[in-house]
Amino acid sequence: MIDASVATALRQLPAWVALPPRAAAALVPRVGLAPDVELDWEGISPFVTSSVLWSLYSFLHTPEDYWETICTAIDVGGDVDTTAAMAGAISGAHLGLAAIPEHLARRLTDCGAWGYNELVELARKCYQIKARQEGSRVQ
Repeated sequence: MIDASVATALRQLPAWVALPPRAAAALVPRVGLAPDVELDWEGISPFVTSSVLWSLYSFLHTPEDYWETICTAIDVGGDVDTTAAMAGAISGAHLGLAAIPEHLARRLTDCGAWGYNELVELARKCYQIKARQEGSRVQ
């Protein structure tokens, strides 16, 4: 079941994208909260709804610039590790690996056995599987 406040916020997101980040960041943390709730943090809250909405805003505000997407996600403060990670993942998926500064991309790991090369190979294999599936639907 989709929370009505989240659905409403997603419909408002295109209008929010036209706003400067600080103006949009004032709206996002209030989504899903009762009007009388006092916010006791600055920036984007750690709640799922705020984090997801801010990540989407950050990407949609600068969809063709990976670095600006990350900077937007971080600049307003709050739960920036989560929002930057999600916004960066969306931007990277949209723009491709070449858009991610190499010095950052090479630091990607799964905090275990997989490093940059293994993750790039996994992404390549996933892309091939998806391309084959789409090709079989076209025929």
